Amino acid sequence: MVNYNNIKPLIAIVGRPNVGKSTLFNEILGENSAIIDDMPGVTRDLHYEDINYFGKPFTLIDTGGFHIDEDTDVISKGIREQIEAVLSNVDGVIFLANAETGIHTSDKEIFALLRQHSIRTWVAVSHIDSARKEIFASEFYELGVDEIFPVSGKTGFGTYDLLDEVTKDFWTEKDIAEKLPKEEEEIKIAVVGRPNVGKSTLVNAIIGEDKMLVSPIAGTTMDPIDSLFRYNEHKMRIIDTAGIRRKKKVNDLMEKAAILRAFRSIDRADIVVFLMDSNEIATEQDLRLLGMAHAKNKGIILVLNKWDLIEKETGTYENFVKDLRYRVKFAPYAPIISISGLKKLRVNKLLDKIIEIFQNYKRAIPDEELTEWLESAVRRTPPPLTKKHKPLFFSSAKMLETKPPTIKINVNKPNSLHFSYHRYLLNRFYATFNYEGVAVKFVYKKKSR
Repeated sequence: MVNYNNIKPLIAIVGRPNVGKSTLFNEILGENSAIIDDMPGVTRDLHYEDINYFGKPFTLIDTGGFHIDEDTDVISKGIREQIEAVLSNVDGVIFLANAETGIHTSDKEIFALLRQHSIRTWVAVSHIDSARKEIFASEFYELGVDEIFPVSGKTGFGTYDLLDEVTKDFWTEKDIAEKLPKEEEEIKIAVVGRPNVGKSTLVNAIIGEDKMLVSPIAGTTMDPIDSLFRYNEHKMRIIDTAGIRRKKKVNDLMEKAAILRAFRSIDRADIVVFLMDSNEIATEQDLRLLGMAHAKNKGIILVLNKWDLIEKETGTYENFVKDLRYRVKFAPYAPIISISGLKKLRVNKLLDKIIEIFQNYKRAIPDEELTEWLESAVRRTPPPLTKKHKPLFFSSAKMLETKPPTIKINVNKPNSLHFSYHRYLLNRFYATFNYEGVAVKFVYKKKSR
C-alpha cells in the first residue's frame, strides 16, 4: 500500500447503510466510540479514532451510511460525488457488505467507484460470527477480488485477520523513528476555520507573497497547501485548510471531505491557529473543528480576524473575549488574539505567540517538580471519597512525553476519580506551570498506596 503521509495512514470504512460499519468500528476500537452526541468535535456521521495496532499507528474513520435510493437500490449522482470526495482524502478503504442481505446493486456501484480511484481496498463481509458461516461470504467474490474477509463486529470474529492484512505494509513506530530524516526543528501550524473567515488571506500576510488563491466565494480553497518560511530564526510550516461548509447549504455533499482535510491538517500540526470572523464567532461549526484540536491535545490559539471592521468603544475587546470564553469553556488555556489578515495588523504578534506556545508544547517538567505540585494540590483540596466511601490516594506524577505534554498520575482507584477533581487538578497545573495554549493530557494509572 502507498502510505501517502508516511506516518499515520487514514483508513475509511465504507458501505451501504446498515451493513454494520459502526459496529465493526467499535469492535476494532474495543469501545463504543461511534456514538453521536453534541460535544464539540463530534460530527454527525463521521467518526475517527487514532489506533496503534501492534506498534503500527493509523487513523480509522467510520464514514456513516451513504443514503441509497431505496426504490431503485442505486446511488444518486450526489451521493456518488460525496463518496468520491471522501475517497480523495484517504489512503485505503475497508469496504463492508452484509452477508445476511447478500450482494446488492449499490454494493457493486460503490465498489466500482473504489476501482476507478485505484485506491487500496479490503472487502469485508459482516454478520459472520463463525467459520461454518464463512460460506455465506462466497457470493461477494463476484466483485472480482482475490480475498474476502468474513467478520462480525458484535463478536470480533475475523477482525484480527482483517487488520493484519490492512496494516501489513504500514510503518511501525520504530520504522518512523529510523526512516524519517533528522531535520532542523520545524513548527507545524494548521490554519483552521469555517469558509470565508480569511484563512488564505492570513497565510498570504504571513508568508509575504500571494501563493494561495484568495476569493470572497466561500469554499474556494479545496486542498491543504503547505508553505515553508522563517520567522525570527524559527523554521515554520503552515498549512491552510479548506473550510467546513455549512451543512444546510450543500446538503452535506462535501462536509465529510472537508472534515477529513481538517482532521489530517490538525493531526500533522503542532499548533492550530483557529480563525474566526469577528462578526460571527464560535458557531456550531467552529466548536466542532476546535473540538478536534482540543481532543488531539494540540497547541491552540483563538484568533478573531477582520477586527478592523468592528465598531469599537470602551470595553469592546473585553466583551468579545468574555463571550468567546463562555462559548469555548473546554479550552480555557487557549489565548485570544484579534487581527486583520487583510491589513496585516498584529500578524507578527500572532507569530510570536505561536513560538511561545510551541516552547510550552515541547517543554518537559522534572518528575520531582510534578510530584511536589501534585502533593501540594491534594493538600490544598483533598479529593472526595469514592461512591463506596473509600479514600483516594495520589502517590506521584511523571511526564511521559511532550508534543503534546502527557502526564501520568498514580492513584489507587483511577476509575473512581470524579471529573470535577480531574478538572481541579488541571486548573492547579495551569496555575502552577506556564502551559498557555496547550491542551495538557493527564493519564491516571492504578498504584497502591
